[in-house]
Amino acid sequence: MISLIYTLSAFPALSATPTSLNPEPDLDVLEEIIHIRHREFQPQALTIPVGQKTRLVLKNLDTELHAFVPVGLLADSHVAVSGNGAPQFAKEGFVRVLLPTRGQTEIVFTPVRPGTYPYFCDLPGHVMRGTIVVRENPGMVQ
Repeated sequence: MISLIYTLSAFPALSATPTSLNPEPDLDVLEEIIHIRHREFQPQALTIPVGQKTRLVLKNLDTELHAFVPVGLLADSHVAVSGNGAPQFAKEGFVRVLLPTRGQTEIVFTPVRPGTYPYFCDLPGHVMRGTIVVRENPGMVQ
């Protein structure tokens, strides 16, 4: 049996300064944060430009489960979801995410159509609503 033992000095590339496990932030991404507190979305209205890559951060600060249900906003869009929420998808794409107590979810997408898109919490007894306005971006070349 042959036993091989290596030290890091045998592999100079491995002894270089370690890289961070956290990637560099994408400076081209617009970040918007929606806090959920006292059964309310805060802010209740956001405006983002069409074609702008966006990171929507949902932070549930309540001690109960909530949902985020955007109507039409993410249709025909590529969506990346991360965090400890429970996203739900259907044949038309992203439908909603359930946010646990003190939970956070990030949704990264690029809106493709201007318009006014409502969102709400669909859990029984939760009367929580908001709006995301996607506006034309005159500086964007399509």
